[in-house]
Amino acid sequence: MKAYVAFLLQMMIWSSFSLIEWLSGRDRPFFRGLMLCVFMYIAFLLARQLGLATRKALLTTAATAAVYFAGQYFIWQSIP
Repeated sequence: MKAYVAFLLQMMIWSSFSLIEWLSGRDRPFFRGLMLCVFMYIAFLLARQLGLATRKALLTTAATAAVYFAGQYFIWQSIP
């Protein structure tokens, strides 16, 4: 149950990442990568704060990032 709650909250974090990435559209790729690392760390800390073990928090964070970015890729591919 904790992993499911972490998954849902992390998806909200990734949605806010998308908004902030859109707002900073002219930033250099280095700073976008840095922002990605910061959001990844925040998502990991959230999972740890919810009581997940470190390994499970890492796996949950990686899974939510993969699901989010795969979904974002497929949505942008479907727009003509």
